[in-house]
Amino acid sequence: MARVAKTWARVLVLALGFLVAAQAQAAKWKYCDGEWEARIMNATVVPDRPRAGQEINVLIDGEIGRLVKGGELDLTVLFHKIPVHKEKDDLCDRLESCPANGAFTVNAKQKLPPLTLPGNHELKITAKDTEDKDLVCMVLDLNIKGPALALRWHKP
Repeated sequence: MARVAKTWARVLVLALGFLVAAQAQAAKWKYCDGEWEARIMNATVVPDRPRAGQEINVLIDGEIGRLVKGGELDLTVLFHKIPVHKEKDDLCDRLESCPANGAFTVNAKQKLPPLTLPGNHELKITAKDTEDKDLVCMVLDLNIKGPALALRWHKP
């Protein structure tokens, strides 16, 4: 009986591992035109295909060659190249560790509005330091699913 329980526990751990791997995959992205002080190593969107009305988490791993004590993060969401949402955040609020020097991780969580149009979107992210000097600019591809529909059966 103990052997069966251990086998099921291993199967469960493997299944959960595959589920997590399927939820988080490297996102397609590119640098904006220009030269940038910071380098992006990886960008991940969780879940891999976000849904309108649910939380999205964008994780960006990179490197910077100097001390950055703070700054601003400009976020612009584009739908068919048309800006549909703009937001400015304090850079330190989105960095896992601030000030940053060397490796850094941006961890941005936000709930998508329920009326987000499904389809291909772009998220343009520009980071500036406290002296308004551009650190990096990138465009991340997002494919957003429509909201989950809850069907309810009513008895007449």
